[in-house]
Amino acid sequence: MDLAVGAKRVWVVMEHVTKDGQARILRRCSYPLTAAACVSRVYTNLAVLDVTPRGFVVVDMVPGLGFEELQARTEAPLLRE
Repeated sequence: MDLAVGAKRVWVVMEHVTKDGQARILRRCSYPLTAAACVSRVYTNLAVLDVTPRGFVVVDMVPGLGFEELQARTEAPLLRE
């Protein structure tokens, strides 16, 4: 927690969905937070997302994946860059 709070940028690397296909990028965190609002970018196996005050902004996606398909695999609303 101390490292995350004091860092200039925190990046998260994760799978975009669970093994059974459930979204991992959610509207609201379901676990207790120890360093709220510290993540600036999320890298998944499907996309790169910037975390902004407006929400998740799609920076890049894997080739062949459309925006609508990515949104269907993401609970939180996505914004185009």
